[in-house]
Amino acid sequence: MSPTEPQCVAPTSCLLGQSPVWSASEGLLFWVDPNRAKLHRYKPKTGNTRRYDLPLKASVIALAGGQLLMAGGLDLGLFDIETEEFTRLAGLDGDPGDIRINCGGVAPDGAFWFATMDAAEKTARSSWYRFGADHKIEQIAAASVIIPSSACFSPAGDVFYTADTAEQELLAFDFGGAGKLSNRRVFATTSMGAGYPDGSAVDAEGCIWNAQWDGARLVRYRPDGRIDCTVRLPTSRPTGCCFGDDDLRTLYVTTARTGLTAFQMDTQPFAGSLFALRTACPGLPSRGWEGM
Repeated sequence: MSPTEPQCVAPTSCLLGQSPVWSASEGLLFWVDPNRAKLHRYKPKTGNTRRYDLPLKASVIALAGGQLLMAGGLDLGLFDIETEEFTRLAGLDGDPGDIRINCGGVAPDGAFWFATMDAAEKTARSSWYRFGADHKIEQIAAASVIIPSSACFSPAGDVFYTADTAEQELLAFDFGGAGKLSNRRVFATTSMGAGYPDGSAVDAEGCIWNAQWDGARLVRYRPDGRIDCTVRLPTSRPTGCCFGDDDLRTLYVTTARTGLTAFQMDTQPFAGSLFALRTACPGLPSRGWEGM
């Protein structure tokens, strides 16, 4: 059964919507717009949306015991949805105008993994870090890239997936626990002009759904890197995806409008919106950070 046609479910006009996370306990989808320092919320059962002002330009979020773990600039902290208060927990030294956090996700052991990158997007200076329940930040050994995107794991938790966006490569590593990565390999590329790999989600069959910036599409890859199916989108800059709803068979897709020309804006009126499509295979539930 093929995926359904993507539909705009929240016309939020984000400059850079990204890092969608589904909260099953609340029946809510959250995502951020770091360029505007905003958090967005969507409730599928009512169609209602809400926007929160943030004290930091959060680029990635994760569930954290009824709150949201946020990382942006070089800081990590908790955002309380009820009080709308942010509590800083930790951070990296440096100038966020030089190096900044770009992506992240929760590992099978409950630790939060995140990657930094060159803020100018010119030099391969990225680093991966692990933020555990002890609130300590530990560096993970991985080769540097210009723009790291995606942070997800196979259903068995033994493979880590990420992307080298600038080189148009999707990468896989063997994951040995406690931040140990080995056997780095390229399992797919988009170098034939299909766009740049951005955020990803893994489904119950171990296939990787990848949003492809400037490619106007989502691609479902099998674990061996072969393309299973392609879903066209009505906007050119999808940024990430996440499974949600009660059966985890709705794939939510965040998009961006930043950098589009006036002509592109006219032809893509829903750029920056949240889209949704139904899939035959359910996704994996969002993991929560176990640092609470």
